[in-house]
Amino acid sequence: MFAKLVGNLSAAMFTKSFMSLTAAKKIAYLAVFTAIAVVINAVSIDVTPSFKLSFTATVGFIGGSFFGPVGGFAVMLIGDVIGGFLAGFVPNPVITLGTCMFGLIPGIIVPYCKWNLGIKVVVCFVLCGLVSTMGLNAYGTYLFVGNKYTSYWAYLLIARVPQLAVTFANAFFSYLAAKLLNRSGIRFKIS
Repeated sequence: MFAKLVGNLSAAMFTKSFMSLTAAKKIAYLAVFTAIAVVINAVSIDVTPSFKLSFTATVGFIGGSFFGPVGGFAVMLIGDVIGGFLAGFVPNPVITLGTCMFGLIPGIIVPYCKWNLGIKVVVCFVLCGLVSTMGLNAYGTYLFVGNKYTSYWAYLLIARVPQLAVTFANAFFSYLAAKLLNRSGIRFKIS
C-alpha cells in the first residue's frame, strides 16, 4: 500500500522520462539545468529596479517540461539563489518563490495535459504572468521600491505591466526551444 502511494506520488511529481533515468543521469540532468538557470539568472539585465530583461522563464519552462513540477521548481530555486549571490545580492524569498513558479507551472501543465504544444505554452505563460510576474515577483519587488509609488496598484500598472512583454517573449523563445529540442533527438520530448 505504501509503495503504491509513493509510486503514484512520484509519478505526479516527476515526468515518466525523468523517472526512467538512472540516479546518476537524474543528478547530471538536474545539475546541468541548474547551472544554466544560475548563468541565466546571473546575467539578467536590470533596466530599472522593477524591469528586468531575463530568460529565466524559458529555462523554467524547459526544466519543468523535462523533469515535472518538483524538478522544475528545484532547478529554478537553486538557480535563483545561487544566481542571486553570484550577481551580488541576497535573494528575496518572495521573488525566489515567484521564480520557482516558472518551473512548477509548466511542470504541472506540459507533461500531463493533452493539448498541443502551442496551447500549453500559452496557458503556462499566462499563468506564469499572473502568478509570477504580476503576483509574487511584483509584490517582492514592491517591498523594495514601493515607496516611489502612491499605491501597490499604481506600481503594478506603471512598473510591472511592461514586464509582461518579457514574459511573453520568454513564451516565444520557449516554444522555439521546445520545437528545436524535440527535433534534436534527445531523450526528453516536450509535447
